[in-house]
Amino acid sequence: MKIANALAYRVALPLVVIAIGVLLGAYLIVSRPQAVPNPPAEKVTPVNVITAEFRSYQPELHVYGEIIAGREAEIRPMVAGRITALDETFRSGAYVEAGQTLVQIDRFDYEVAVRELQADVDEARAHLAELESDLDAARSTLKLLEEQITLRERDVTRLTKLTKQNQSSEKAYDDAQIALNNAAQQRVQGRQQIDSLAARVRQQQAAVARNEARLDQAERNLADTTITAPFSGYLQDVNVAIGKRVAVGESLGRLIDAAGLEVRFELANADYARLVGAVEARIDAARHPLSDTQIAIAWRLGAEVYEYRGRVERVGAEIDSTSGGVALFGRMTHGPLGILRPGAFVEVTLPGIAYESVLVLPESAVADDKIVYIVRDGRLVPVEVQVLREFGDEFVVTGDIPPATSIVAEQFPAIGPGVAVRPM
Repeated sequence: MKIANALAYRVALPLVVIAIGVLLGAYLIVSRPQAVPNPPAEKVTPVNVITAEFRSYQPELHVYGEIIAGREAEIRPMVAGRITALDETFRSGAYVEAGQTLVQIDRFDYEVAVRELQADVDEARAHLAELESDLDAARSTLKLLEEQITLRERDVTRLTKLTKQNQSSEKAYDDAQIALNNAAQQRVQGRQQIDSLAARVRQQQAAVARNEARLDQAERNLADTTITAPFSGYLQDVNVAIGKRVAVGESLGRLIDAAGLEVRFELANADYARLVGAVEARIDAARHPLSDTQIAIAWRLGAEVYEYRGRVERVGAEIDSTSGGVALFGRMTHGPLGILRPGAFVEVTLPGIAYESVLVLPESAVADDKIVYIVRDGRLVPVEVQVLREFGDEFVVTGDIPPATSIVAEQFPAIGPGVAVRPM
């Protein structure tokens, strides 16, 4: 009996424990507190902002250019001959002054030609003087003949009256008439001689003029045996020596104008059109719109930077089909010009269009659809702007934005109207 009770106790005890555990678990489940979810908090995005400040703005255009010779001359002889003298400075890179003698060609043959032609001119002038003297004499003789004819006509008239009155013989009348006819014949011959002499005088005058022209050419050739510098500048490509025989037009070197250096640079079509459109209404139509535009030039030579000033002088006659740009030429006016040489690669800065009452924003602040976001009461408000100019990583814009308004400087993927932000 005791064994049966003990066995029953052992079986009932675990069941009681299990039942108690089930009841306790049910109670805990029923009596556990209910979790109430909190409403989601609105996300506030920190953003960088720019304070809207309308101001005047004139960007600078930076382009690259090249120094060129505004004027250069080929040193070429106008006459052939042997070089007898060279200036000691006639070498590549040397500086020469205007009018300085550079090359001397042998003068002997040209001096002889001048003397021979001078003799021909003197001879032709002497012959002309002789013919003119003969012409003057013939004219004087003809004048005397005219006077004789007048006298003989009076004599014939008188004898005619006397013959009719039987106071003179017919032979005397005939002799007077014959003398008158002879004088008239001499007058015809005198006039013919004068005409002939006048023609010979004109021929000789032409011969004198022809010889004088040949003499002028010979004297010009003699003068051309001395080659001088037409202007001050630097010599280049010199290839000549004493004793060398040169031909007409043979290149002896080049002379680059020291005071006429220019800078050549190109502007893109868009920049050129904007600049021209901004100023063409304010200038004389006879001049180009960009004439006298001031420019700054920087030449980097190793670690040194040499600065120059200049002005736009002219614009290229055509648009470069390869680059699509317009070439401009500027005259160098200030700076250390003595060390500058053609071929130098330089940086050119010139003023762009001046804008009034505009905003200058970074590229990241303007969306592709020309929308910027301003901050109003902690939220974003989209505003459409007009982009006047894209200049590098800056946009020049205008729009209905109050001054001192905070503008988002960098747009982000989740940006949109009504987004809560916190300006930084």
